[in-house]
Amino acid sequence: MTRGRPRAFDTDRALEQATALFWRRGYRATTTRDLEAAIGVAPSSLYHAFGSKSELLDAALSRYQEQLDRELLGPLRDGPAGLDAVDAFLSALARWLLADDTRGCLIGRMMSEGGAPEPVVVRRLGAYREDLRAALGAALSRAAAAGEVRPEDAGARVSLLVGAVLGLNLAVQAGFGAPEVEEIAAGTRAEVADWRLGPEAP
Repeated sequence: MTRGRPRAFDTDRALEQATALFWRRGYRATTTRDLEAAIGVAPSSLYHAFGSKSELLDAALSRYQEQLDRELLGPLRDGPAGLDAVDAFLSALARWLLADDTRGCLIGRMMSEGGAPEPVVVRRLGAYREDLRAALGAALSRAAAAGEVRPEDAGARVSLLVGAVLGLNLAVQAGFGAPEVEEIAAGTRAEVADWRLGPEAP
């Protein structure tokens, strides 16, 4: 590419196409040639815009986590409700995982490839767990302040919910279909509903 010449492709669109390809095929099964064909650019343009294949995956996962935060974690973390926010999150999560013919979670897809995961995947998964725990913790803190749960129970229940969410993600990667995923989500929501304290609770 000539110095100073505008790129011949839209990098945002290219990142969207790369994300879709990684989501569908996985990281290891997606070759550089696959990416070039999907995006429609020469190797030099791809490397100039994104760097290595691993760096492109990092950009794709960053884009994905921004979408997760906007659509799932943000409302859970920042909304006014307590247990109702957790219930709404679990319902939305099930829809998210089952969209586009049970697409699952992109991070879960990367972690389920077998063998040692890419360092970028390990880093992004760690960040996702922290974000998830913080969002659930915020909702459970609001629930405790509203008298819906006992404050001393909130920490353990956050850990339980993190495990349930990660389990849902991996269930899709294990081949669970929509009825099974919906059953797991419904069972988790029922458990959360049982946490609500009655008026006679101290």
